[in-house]
Amino acid sequence: MDCPTCEAMVDAYVDGELSATESAAFEAALETCPQCRRRLAEARAMSGLLRELAPEPAPDLLRARVERELRAIARRPAERMRWMAMAASLIVAVSVGCIGGTFTGRGGVGGEGEMVATYMRVASSDHPVDVASTDRHTVKPWFAGRIDYSPPVHDLTSDGYPLEGGRVDVVAGRKVSVLVYRHNQHRVALSLWPATASGNTAAKVTERDGFSLAEWRHDGFEMRAASDIAPNEMAAFATALDRATGEDR
Repeated sequence: MDCPTCEAMVDAYVDGELSATESAAFEAALETCPQCRRRLAEARAMSGLLRELAPEPAPDLLRARVERELRAIARRPAERMRWMAMAASLIVAVSVGCIGGTFTGRGGVGGEGEMVATYMRVASSDHPVDVASTDRHTVKPWFAGRIDYSPPVHDLTSDGYPLEGGRVDVVAGRKVSVLVYRHNQHRVALSLWPATASGNTAAKVTERDGFSLAEWRHDGFEMRAASDIAPNEMAAFATALDRATGEDR
């Protein structure tokens, strides 16, 4: 085994990916190659440092983007290798970021990243809802005993956003209700929980990485919606929901 081949096998040897025959040949080559022994020592030292690091979860937004890119593999088999390379690059970026310490990007707990993550769990699931129905009188009672509050539920079919059903998710460390709506071929994930502040606020709609996000407070509930629909469609959704809630009074 020549030196370049030996050096190229260092990382695989450290990670235990070589066969018994390959490992034996590699170890024999090390005896005559000081450069490869030095490279092996460096690789082992780096591996040890990485194992000692406290685990740092990837930001929700990054995780959602990786999941979205991986789903594209199945839809575009001809580009499989390019998508796999892109996903691998993102994973490497996560690893490098962890070496430097805690992630400090936007979209942390309860923020934009978590809103996108909630939507991605809905959009990427074969079963986006736990209770499937457009009937509010079926969906609303389903939450009883599963969460500690009763969410307002409305079907917005007349506004172009039919109710698809509901599910329970975890946002900011607590179990919350998630209502799933459909708009043409798109889904809207609405998370809502009791507000700690009084008064209503207008829906603030933003766009980030191809997602439309909305957050507002209405009739004692914090509302967080995420989808891949256009921002103006998200604003229309929030308006329709507020109007339906007002008609219940």
